[in-house]
Amino acid sequence: MIFLHSLSFSSHSRYSKMCGIQLRSLPLSLVALMSVILLGGVTGASAAHEPAPSPSANDVELICHTDNPAECYPKVFQPTDEFQIVKSDQDLPSGLHVRLNVYTGLKEAKINVPDEEVDSTLAGLPVDTSMVVIEQPEEDDGKQKLKIPANAPAYDPAGNIKAPAKDGGSSSGAFSESLAVLKKGLNIDEALDMLEDISHDIYYGLKIAEDFDTVKKLFCIANTGAIFREGGADNEATYRRARLAALTIVSAVQNNPKALAEIEKYWTQKTGGLRTIRCPDATEDLSRAVFRLASPHDFRLSDPALVKARASAISGLLKSPVIRREFLATDGMGLLMQVLAQLGGEVPKPEFEPAQRQVALLILDNFLDEEMGAAVGEWPTGEQSRDEDCAQWSKQTFPKSNGIQLADTGLTRVCWDWHVKQLAQHHKGKSGHWSAELRDKLLEQRKANNGGGGSGWKDWARDKLEL
Repeated sequence: MIFLHSLSFSSHSRYSKMCGIQLRSLPLSLVALMSVILLGGVTGASAAHEPAPSPSANDVELICHTDNPAECYPKVFQPTDEFQIVKSDQDLPSGLHVRLNVYTGLKEAKINVPDEEVDSTLAGLPVDTSMVVIEQPEEDDGKQKLKIPANAPAYDPAGNIKAPAKDGGSSSGAFSESLAVLKKGLNIDEALDMLEDISHDIYYGLKIAEDFDTVKKLFCIANTGAIFREGGADNEATYRRARLAALTIVSAVQNNPKALAEIEKYWTQKTGGLRTIRCPDATEDLSRAVFRLASPHDFRLSDPALVKARASAISGLLKSPVIRREFLATDGMGLLMQVLAQLGGEVPKPEFEPAQRQVALLILDNFLDEEMGAAVGEWPTGEQSRDEDCAQWSKQTFPKSNGIQLADTGLTRVCWDWHVKQLAQHHKGKSGHWSAELRDKLLEQRKANNGGGGSGWKDWARDKLEL
């Protein structure tokens, strides 16, 4: 009642000043009536502006780390007009004034007041916004620099490859047994399954690459002459073994620079090196056979899964600068075009599209996309024939050939850009198709490698086809 009387009195005073009414001149009953009306209006207005009442203690979710209720605190931080410490596991409502106490390192928060005045004791003080440069102490000429000991081992970016944790010897024993079986040519299928599975491990991948006889056997199985002969291999087992051998090779060298260095060492070995070996039933050395994706007679007779696996293996080997240079020198890019553009076939075979995509990734990762570790600048180089001439050759010659003859004569080399543009045009309705990225990267890199020059005309290419 005391609050009501004081509020009514103050309300009468403000109202009387506004209206110019002398309350003492009005009858007592009228004064009482006006007080009731005015009090109702004031309290109603106050209620409209006051925030909703805080939830009761029973409605607040608490966090308790101990059995002592006094140590519990709300899950959602309850702000006041003063800064309070915010617990690490409390949720902060939005719109609060939050600060970090530089003395305690604790987060504190309170109700945010946008127009809050700065502490009067700080008013008028200058604010320094200049940048402070801390000078580094000059190196003492008299202090000797740290020197690398003369007998220190050379820096190895690949680091030390540790053997996997012991598992009772099962993996190690099976691995050693598989190597022995493979080299003796006994149960090849079981050995290949084991090696393909375990070669993903960086340790075992290196162990495979360090064993020359194992590497030689894998390369010969992957490049057996049976998969390249006219009419293709006699049975599916040959294709399966070749595919597993190719996948084992790529798994061993992928993200494993030490294993790749071992393969490179065997590849360039002067006596009995990998590149000079001619495997059983083969008609050419590994230096050429390794880079073939499919049968030189008709790629359509090849196994699509094997072609894809061989593309992956070639991509892994091309991370070696030595092998990559030989690949380019022997026009390995022309062999890729046989599958990429499906040369030699009038109607594209959809089952080869996964292999085509793998070839595109090979080209991007090794020659065009620097972000993927490609050695940009090495390829593409040289001029290209005009699109209209490549289109004419396509109608007259490509469908009648097996594609390999064209690669061997260099006709695919001068029409590389045209073939890729045709491929992208064929798949233009497919959003995000790999052929569009291949086209853009190819044209961009050719322009950079040729110093910004455009396409040129190859007279010798016209003579080859007697147009």
